[in-house]
Amino acid sequence: MRKAVFDIVFETLERDGHSDEMFQRVTARSGQELTKQEKNFLRRVSYGVIERALELDRVIDHFSKTPVKKMKPVVRTILRMGVYELWYMDAIPASATCDEMVKLAKKKKFQALSGFVNGVLRNVARADKETLREELAASCKGQEERLAFDYAVPLDLVELLLKGYGKKTTKKILASYYEENPVTIRIQTINAQEEQVLHRLEAAGVTVEPCRYVKHAYHIREFESVENLPGFAEGHFTIQDESSMLPVVVSGIVPGNVVVDVCSSPGGKALHAVDALQGDGVVSARDVSEGKVARIEENAKRLRANTLEVKVWDGQEPDEAWREKADVVIVDVPCSGIGVIGRKPEIKYNAVANASELCQLQRRIVKASVTMMKPGGTLIYSTCTINPAENEENARWIEGHLSLKPVSLNDCLPESLTNKMTERGMLQILPGIQEGNGFFIAKFRKS
Repeated sequence: MRKAVFDIVFETLERDGHSDEMFQRVTARSGQELTKQEKNFLRRVSYGVIERALELDRVIDHFSKTPVKKMKPVVRTILRMGVYELWYMDAIPASATCDEMVKLAKKKKFQALSGFVNGVLRNVARADKETLREELAASCKGQEERLAFDYAVPLDLVELLLKGYGKKTTKKILASYYEENPVTIRIQTINAQEEQVLHRLEAAGVTVEPCRYVKHAYHIREFESVENLPGFAEGHFTIQDESSMLPVVVSGIVPGNVVVDVCSSPGGKALHAVDALQGDGVVSARDVSEGKVARIEENAKRLRANTLEVKVWDGQEPDEAWREKADVVIVDVPCSGIGVIGRKPEIKYNAVANASELCQLQRRIVKASVTMMKPGGTLIYSTCTINPAENEENARWIEGHLSLKPVSLNDCLPESLTNKMTERGMLQILPGIQEGNGFFIAKFRKS
């Protein structure tokens, strides 16, 4: 198990991999069916190390003469795993953790440093955790650094959130990154009767709870594998966060419309649009690479969306074949992802640094996408971040530079989500404040 944890953590933190993809890859290549308990251990420890790497590094630096940043990546990963077990896995004896990490160092051909690993971890094990935590917290300079330590996030992320949302809301957002995220499904109503889908899930022992904001959407719990749930293989429902359903909800798509989903992979919004059309209309889904398009096609096949047009297309380039053909264009642009850190913890380490470059990419994609809108057509701009520069500032840029008019969202949303911002055509979902992942939507009309 610890070798599998190492592979997930190492590939994610040292080679810029994606935690969810690595988890799936590692479990698939295990060569045998892992038990539920083994999968839970693997997920908890690997994601826990990735989530709390900055905090773990502070602990390691307290006991090591060699700073974490100067360590060999393999040794750094092993020490992070060991400290996480010592601090957060009380059921595992400290001696067992130290022994297993030494064995892992030897297996990874770091025999000469196995004594160093053992020494650091045994010193951590002997220290009183709460006393050490208080000592490390007291060494922080200012509220920004203290929040960064308390929630194990980079300082630049804390500074961005404090500037945009204030201390109280920032603490709620940061705390939400460590809360359990339920799996959310959306019924594909053109394929199945909703009552029958829910009945089959409940008969299989699944706990089903309606979502707050979107019809045909439910949180599900108490199951082992989504793929094995009744109705999944038949395309009766799809996995999709409630926040990411809202772009189609507010788009005003009706049967007979022509819809384009520009940055579509894995296809959730395009397939939602197919459902909204109820068999009458056209949806074109595109993304920048063959790999991304393959994911859309896989999901479209399972949901029996045979009419969905799928193609490789760089969203930065205008599509002349589609000039002024679309009633609705959905542009869910690549973004810093600060709203989904709770599901993909590795995002936080580079989110702020990448934001400036992403803003320019987002504007190029929107500018190219506008050419596909019919006169009177609708543009839905969305991100899964909570960075104002990628959200409100880009919305103002779209209005000022592309001659599009904001459209109020209040007629499309439940009352619990409406406010002065939605009246101006924008919606910001904040994790820890509203339900679902962090998400931003802006709606525009072409005159």
